[in-house]
Amino acid sequence: MWEKLRQYFSGRGLHDVDLHREDMRLYYTSQGSSANAVWMIDDGALAELNAEKYAQNLATIRSIFEKQGFGTVTVLTLFVTSQTAAARAIGEGSAFWIVDEEYGRLLVYENQPEDYLGIRSVIENNVHFGGHSRNADGAQIDLSSGNLRGESKVQPLTRGTAMSVSGERGAAYREAAARSQRVKSSQRWGRYRNLCIVTIVIAVINLILFLLVDLFGRVEILTMGQMSWYTVAEEKEYYRLFTCMFLHYGADHFMGNMVALLAFGDMIERRMTRARYLLLYLVSGLGASAFSCAVYHYVKENDFVVSAGASGAIYGLMGAMLAMLIRYPALRRREYGARFGIFILYLIYSFVKAGDGVNVAAHFGGFVFGMILFWILDRKKSKRLSRWQKNVQG
Repeated sequence: MWEKLRQYFSGRGLHDVDLHREDMRLYYTSQGSSANAVWMIDDGALAELNAEKYAQNLATIRSIFEKQGFGTVTVLTLFVTSQTAAARAIGEGSAFWIVDEEYGRLLVYENQPEDYLGIRSVIENNVHFGGHSRNADGAQIDLSSGNLRGESKVQPLTRGTAMSVSGERGAAYREAAARSQRVKSSQRWGRYRNLCIVTIVIAVINLILFLLVDLFGRVEILTMGQMSWYTVAEEKEYYRLFTCMFLHYGADHFMGNMVALLAFGDMIERRMTRARYLLLYLVSGLGASAFSCAVYHYVKENDFVVSAGASGAIYGLMGAMLAMLIRYPALRRREYGARFGIFILYLIYSFVKAGDGVNVAAHFGGFVFGMILFWILDRKKSKRLSRWQKNVQG
């Protein structure tokens, strides 16, 4: 069963945190600021644990996720063992299930999650011996009778039931009910945490400035914000390196860049923290502007070329995306495959339009800066993950 579970979690795309031991595994999946982890513990690891050490390790797992910027962290411990009494005593007070290898059943006690990441039915369908389960006395039960689900499934604790129980057990019930309510509330608000806020804000800023210039005729905004190497280097108007990233020449220029921003931006933002994503976007855009100024000053020696547009920063996102797909090949075969097609189409479009005054130098500079920045920022995250594995193991 241990190997079946490992294969199942890997097949579903959960990240495997290598704890450098075969009797303890950690899998997790994340979306936005939410992280869901499954901590598998075998008989060998269980023998080395007590309640205190288990709680410490569990707290370490949660704290590392939180330090990575995840606001909502859930961890389900999956004891795969025949020592059910020891596992229950150690896991008390946390979210845990027990895969009872002796009797071939899944044990879900009171106040524990009814399901988690959709894995309950998978475990129940694979844990039984020869198509049968055994009850606590060791007698086989025909699965067609549905007794297994009735045996392992516990009805959720209601508010009325919790309030009617007195003493320490009642207090524990009420605390569990309150914790369950907090989890539900967190999940309800968690859907908004998955929005790509930075990408949306950047698009809105571009839209507002576009409407001011094209719809309301505020042409002076474009004149004061567009960039040329002469205004930057000779007139010392360095702010233009930044302002030109949010201005556009006409509706087709604006629409093309915004479609690309929404196509690539949300993908990169979901992969990184919002602060790092914003840093990647702005630095890529500034690098694109600076590289464009250098090319037109020292190579083409053109004093009259002015430029504006978000494409330099967007090419930074494209460079980051290419670096991500190179580093994580599995992403090309899953949800980002379609984005890769858009990436190729946008490249072709840029080359076709290059003869119509497209600032190819800015595109190239942004692309290179985006690739480099992604490798730097993602490498730091990998170092933190390595420390995480060491802390969890220790």
